[in-house]
Formats: sequence, C-alpha cells, structure tokens
Amino acid sequence: MLRDSTRTLSVGSVLIATVTFGATFALPGGYRADDHTDGGTPTLAGRYAFLAFMMANTIAFICSSIATVGFMYSGSPMVYLGSSIRYMDLSIYFMQASITSLTAAFALAMYTVLAPVSPATAIAICFFGPLVVVYSAAESMLKAAYLIGAFWARKGPSWTLRHTTSAVVLGGLAFFWPLIFTFSWAACLKKHPHPIT
Repeated sequence: MLRDSTRTLSVGSVLIATVTFGATFALPGGYRADDHTDGGTPTLAGRYAFLAFMMANTIAFICSSIATVGFMYSGSPMVYLGSSIRYMDLSIYFMQASITSLTAAFALAMYTVLAPVSPATAIAICFFGPLVVVYSAAESMLKAAYLIGAFWARKGPSWTLRHTTSAVVLGGLAFFWPLIFTFSWAACLKKHPHPIT
C-alpha cells in the first residue's frame, strides 16, 4: 500500500519540480538584450511581484524535490517500515508546501506581466489562484470543523475557543509558511535593495 501510494504521489512531486525548473529559465517579461549594461538579466528584476515570484518558484522547486526524494525512500523495500511512514508523512507535507508555492508563483507571474496593461485581469487571477490551495486542504478543514462541534459539546465554549485559536494559528503558520516567507523576502528586498555590481 505504501509503495503504491508513493508511485502515485511521486508523479505529482516530479511534475511540480519539472514545471518550476522550467519556469526559472522562462521568466515572465524575458531578459535584457546582450548589448545592455546588464545583458542577460531579467527585464522585470527589482519589481516586488517579480521578486516574490522568484522566491515562490524556488520554494516550490525545493519542496517538491525534497518530497520526491522522500517518496523514493518511503517506497523502497530496503527502508524500515517505521522510517518509510515518516518519509511518507514528511513528503506529503513538503508536497503541500510545493503546491502552495507553485500556486503563488503562477499568480505572481501573471500579475507581473498583466498588471501594467490589464490590472483587473491580474487581480482576478490572484483571486482565483488560491482555490487550488483551498481544495488541496479541504478535507483537513472539514475534519477540523467537525471536531470543533464535538469539542464544543464535550469541553465547553471556553476550552474550545482557546484550543481552536492556538490550533488555527499554529496550523496556519505550518501551512502558509511558504507564502509568509515569500512575501516577507520580497518586501525586505524592496526596502533594502542590493544594486548589481
């Protein structure tokens, strides 16, 4: 069962790694001409959305590569069963992080190239992009909603609100850390730019 699961899941992680690797060399906006002083560099370098796109794409590639390696180990008959299960759990976590980052990278790439000419379309794409992330976490959110009702009935409103709030905050950080890091990184670079030497 573990081996069959890793075969299916590793296809997705390899696909994400392939897409993000290709996006690194086919950047939105293209490259400056060779006769330019910064020839060969991205034309949109320095824009907030482009910086965020590059970081989101990088995180998606790294997380999907880690997930792929983990799936290889979890499906190997030479690995102890307990270790295989741990590899599987971690790989699923990194796969989710790569999906979150890939979705952000797609929306940011579209926003970068469309915002100057069609801001309404760019904003609409950014609005619909997160549906992929919501869908991938829909089952977990439904289970959490059912648990809240059970806790409310058994433990009372005070205990439920206290524990639910901490679970939502910690779960949100664990789930959305790629986005938090991506947008914080881009904001930091915009505030403290490092000129090309």
